[in-house]
Amino acid sequence: MSSRAAGGDGLQPIPPRAAVDRFLSKREMDSTEQTIRSYRDRLMRLVRWLEAEDVLNINDVDGRTLQEFLAHRQESCNKTTLNNEFGTLKKFFEFLVAIEATEPEMPDKVQLLKPTATADEQTNTEKISPARAREILAFLERYEYASRSHVIMLLMWRFAFRYSDLRAIDVGDFSFDGEIDEERLREIGEESENLPDEIGPHLYMVSRPETGTRLKNHLKSERVVSLTADEVEVIRDYIENKRIDKTDDAGREPLITTVQGRPTDTSVRRWMYRMTQPCLIGDCPHDRDPDDCEFLEHGRESGCPSVHSPHRIRTGAISNMREQGVSVEDVSERVDATPETVRQHYDFSAEMKRLENRRSQFENLQ
Repeated sequence: MSSRAAGGDGLQPIPPRAAVDRFLSKREMDSTEQTIRSYRDRLMRLVRWLEAEDVLNINDVDGRTLQEFLAHRQESCNKTTLNNEFGTLKKFFEFLVAIEATEPEMPDKVQLLKPTATADEQTNTEKISPARAREILAFLERYEYASRSHVIMLLMWRFAFRYSDLRAIDVGDFSFDGEIDEERLREIGEESENLPDEIGPHLYMVSRPETGTRLKNHLKSERVVSLTADEVEVIRDYIENKRIDKTDDAGREPLITTVQGRPTDTSVRRWMYRMTQPCLIGDCPHDRDPDDCEFLEHGRESGCPSVHSPHRIRTGAISNMREQGVSVEDVSERVDATPETVRQHYDFSAEMKRLENRRSQFENLQ
């Protein structure tokens, strides 16, 4: 295939790579780093295939081209992956319409080609078990008390945080004594009128995209979460004794720090992989010698078959909240997800455990 020259169709020629760069630049204004990374990975698969097919102008991509790309991708991935990829392609082609680089009907053609995945097919039920999470926390409590790892695992398990949540927290976002911080309330668009002087220890989750820490859903993700006494004790001890004293490029004081300052998503993900490796606490279930296991090397932690990503910690944490009787609505507010999302994508709690929790609620019903 060859690229067409600018002609009477009014389309503006542009190479596929340049088109992707423009799209990502536009999306950076309202998307997290993780989202941008996902968009780039998905779109570059199309770009590389187009270049191999000698399609050097995005104007030349039509419905038949995308059908051939779909057939190519079906050889190596499942329906859910393709559903996600074509969802991104639809956004990409909507952008191309706006910059006059494709025909107006192309987004509709992408939608028609998009594989249909059922709700069950789109849902991954893999999660860390409550027993495993508590075992890791108990180990950290005993041997690495108030360390960075201890605080990260505590927050990820108790609050089902995302990467963006964990990275966004500043030292000043905590109210350990329960006093209302009116400045923080204004940041999240809340008024302090009619509030009590104290509401117990709490944490303000604030989206600050202008200084590099945008929460997943930006302003909709902003919230106040309560802290227990034991959480306060661990976090306070970490700040006072173990935290690396660093500010970021914006002059803010991140809660979680490295020697360079605020950690990247990659660093958080690697830490979680390391913390969930079984050999941290016990024997390797894969018959590997920890002294020469390559999965203990820096940057290779994800290769261990037993590790859990932060998303699997989040899934397990939300399921655990539901198993212990916390309502979908209350879980939704705490973890920044709609009730529908909690039910479909995260709530894999045991039905019999939920039954026993419901029993106590209805026993005294009049």
